[in-house]
Amino acid sequence: MNFQLPDELVIWQHRVGEFVRTELQPHDASIEETGVVPESAMAGLRRMGLFGTNTPQEYGGLGLSMLGSCLAIEELAKAHTAFYYLSGVNVHIGSKAIEFYARPGIRDRWLPELASGRMIGAFALTEPGAGSDAARITTTVRRDGAHYILNGKKIYITNAPVAGVFTVFATHDPGAGAKGISAFAVDATTPRLRIGRIVEMAAGRGSAHAEVIFEDCRVPRDCLLGEEGQGFGIAMRCLDAGRTHWGAYCVGAASQLLGYALDHVSQREAFGRKLRGHQGIEWEIADMTAALHAARLVAYEAAWRYDQGDPAARTAAAALSKYTGAEMVQRVADATLQLFGGSGYSKDLPIERIWRETRVVGILDGTSEIMRQIIARDTFRRHEHKNAPN
Repeated sequence: MNFQLPDELVIWQHRVGEFVRTELQPHDASIEETGVVPESAMAGLRRMGLFGTNTPQEYGGLGLSMLGSCLAIEELAKAHTAFYYLSGVNVHIGSKAIEFYARPGIRDRWLPELASGRMIGAFALTEPGAGSDAARITTTVRRDGAHYILNGKKIYITNAPVAGVFTVFATHDPGAGAKGISAFAVDATTPRLRIGRIVEMAAGRGSAHAEVIFEDCRVPRDCLLGEEGQGFGIAMRCLDAGRTHWGAYCVGAASQLLGYALDHVSQREAFGRKLRGHQGIEWEIADMTAALHAARLVAYEAAWRYDQGDPAARTAAAALSKYTGAEMVQRVADATLQLFGGSGYSKDLPIERIWRETRVVGILDGTSEIMRQIIARDTFRRHEHKNAPN
């Protein structure tokens, strides 16, 4: 088993890392203050191909493996989270349903726009009464000749105010559960689709989360993704990609935090010596390093599993990576803030911002509780297969 990254991916990761340091991180403080992402930074994200790292080259993407995409996300996570929400999310839940399930004309229309960053996509699944239990969505859809008609409301939809196209999930029959759900690619300019209230979040300045409301919204039948009733499966496949990327995001954010912590304890003195000279601090650094290393291995394996194409292994590995990453990055963020003390809790330093930004990973794209459920069910499945009579 070779743990060495291929040379071309090492070069790619270093290239993205340099871009993040020189062109993105200098804007972190101003984005947090103003909530505005500079156009120069957006242009840089487009130039680097970060809106379409894992999108096929034939549609304008970089065509990287999931591992190559995750290496880019790991570096992107070292800057303000707005950059990831705007570009990284485009790679998975913003575009994967269209990439895998759209009719050729719909795919050819939207995917190059998404991969290039000329347009941003949004994933409209969550509703006020349906979060983790996505099969309970109540946004309805019915056929009407050559169209489908959507009615309902989504909430907490990332990038909704700036999206050009939505992947929308709606049910033909609320009583049918997952089997009644279909998915659609919906142009943001479609009449009777409107953006509702923008929801202020604890973190994520520079990106927006909002309600999306459908009131007798007519969508051409060609915009159906896959077949009727396949929507729940489509959503889960998109979330596999999202969860794999979030695992890598956690690794990048924790790496940045650990770097801050190492610099701080190497420079700050207390009780006559550097903080790093105190055994308790050494142990804290060791724990952070061990947790980060373990999560990185899980994240890279999840990316590799995704690339192998086994759906069951892909789903389980993605859940394990997101769960492991979410737990790890919050421990590292909390420990780093504690090491910095009052200055870490203040807004003078980026520690508290990253602390807030990373907390949401245990909630979005499937809560940590749902990830644990997926992991446990996969564990039972493998145990039963192992012990099944020959």
